[in-house]
Amino acid sequence: MRLRGVRVTYLYWLVCGLWVLAGLVGCGGGGGDGGGGGGGQGTGTPTSTTQSGEVRVTLSDPPICKVPQGDLSHVWVTVTLVRAHLSNTAGPDDSGWVTLVDLRSAPKQIDLLSTSDTTCILTMLGSTTGLPPGDYQQIRLHLLSNTPASGETPPSPNMCTNLVGTSGFNCVELNDLNHTQQLIRLSSEAQTGIKIPPGQITGGAIRLTAGQAADINIDFDACRSIVLQGNGAVRLKPTLHAGEVALTTQAISGQVVDQTTRQPIQDATIIVMAEQPDADGIDRVVLQTLASTTQGTFSLCPLPPGNYDIVSAALSNTGVTYNATITFGVSAGTAMGTIPLVPERGGNTSPGAIAGQVTTTANGSVTGADIALSALQTVTPTGGAPIQVTIPLFTGSTPNVATERTSGCPGGTDCTTYMLTVPPSNPLVGTFAASGTVYAGPAGGNASYSVNAQAFTPGTAGTSDCAPASLFTPPPPVSARAGTVSQAATLAFTGCTAGF
Repeated sequence: MRLRGVRVTYLYWLVCGLWVLAGLVGCGGGGGDGGGGGGGQGTGTPTSTTQSGEVRVTLSDPPICKVPQGDLSHVWVTVTLVRAHLSNTAGPDDSGWVTLVDLRSAPKQIDLLSTSDTTCILTMLGSTTGLPPGDYQQIRLHLLSNTPASGETPPSPNMCTNLVGTSGFNCVELNDLNHTQQLIRLSSEAQTGIKIPPGQITGGAIRLTAGQAADINIDFDACRSIVLQGNGAVRLKPTLHAGEVALTTQAISGQVVDQTTRQPIQDATIIVMAEQPDADGIDRVVLQTLASTTQGTFSLCPLPPGNYDIVSAALSNTGVTYNATITFGVSAGTAMGTIPLVPERGGNTSPGAIAGQVTTTANGSVTGADIALSALQTVTPTGGAPIQVTIPLFTGSTPNVATERTSGCPGGTDCTTYMLTVPPSNPLVGTFAASGTVYAGPAGGNASYSVNAQAFTPGTAGTSDCAPASLFTPPPPVSARAGTVSQAATLAFTGCTAGF
């Protein structure tokens, strides 16, 4: 996806992978927050006669939307604090918070699009000991304001210094001749702590055990966290996941090959995604990466323990689409071997595209919302029930959009348009087997899609907006055709809250 020329960037592939929580610093004896300023942290501490071992917090983000796959060269954010709470409902000022990482005296500015190291980690945030054991159901990641209060320490050096007429500490750099930088607009939640609730924590909680060490990783998905507004401003819609990981072992690896030649697909953008069902049974992306452009090899890491569905697709530099392959039931720590992709055949081998409009209202009044869009295909695993699976999107897609008031909106609404560039044929489907995965299909004919739009309160991480908060294009499914733009029905949200 492109940041330039679209309403939202391929920060759908971008602000793709902040797995943060890499260090617990400055926790003090019992691991409590200890009061103090900096984002409204509470003063209470869980009481316990036992303590956990060392807790290490890391951040990860495979840079899948970095140039040449997208138009962003850098995405810098400045982290000041990471906290955790046993209760999912605790507010930012409630008691009971424990500090995992305290960087307020030396904020850490991180480029989410920098290359991860061999251990799959973008950066280590810090470590701590002596935290009360328990199931921590909420994590909050704090960012430094672009206009910090008096007494707050700025990062040194500050990479957001190439801005015209303004300054700040969270910014993106475009891949243009001038290396243009733009500030990332932050909501107040960034200072009170971007919330990572149980639904975005693998297993629903971080379980700290007395005397045991733990490695916690936060995935800050840059590619799905940046929204480009119609006026050119860049805003953060944070997309974060967290989980306890084994930093050296919990990966899913493999090699993507052409089904016909059994050779690596040369000079192609090869997208590989690890997915798990959400509360509604829809396979959603947990982690994604790009395979090697020469060998097709990939490593999805770090991954919390569990089973994942692996979805792959590719688009070559010559415009040949390789349609999706879905492998169900792959456990963390598995070497999958080869994954075959079927190239699009016929006179036109280009991707298909789905275009549509989203509108929002607030009980009859005009208001905006952040919208996350997915292209879903319904597939049936061997011996299983049908499931809707999220399919990779190619360059040109706008999966993150913000509705705004423009002259082109239907009366009494804010609106936006979107474009999803997708594989035009049906996927290969198989269930993983160590002895060799057998894939079925693909079924003939054009691929059928349902477009899903999820509405979020502007500037927040995962706070649902509108009623209902999730809409699907009505039957019949939208048919994708190679080289053709298919029009989807308008998705109209009502009952939304006030805008950003």
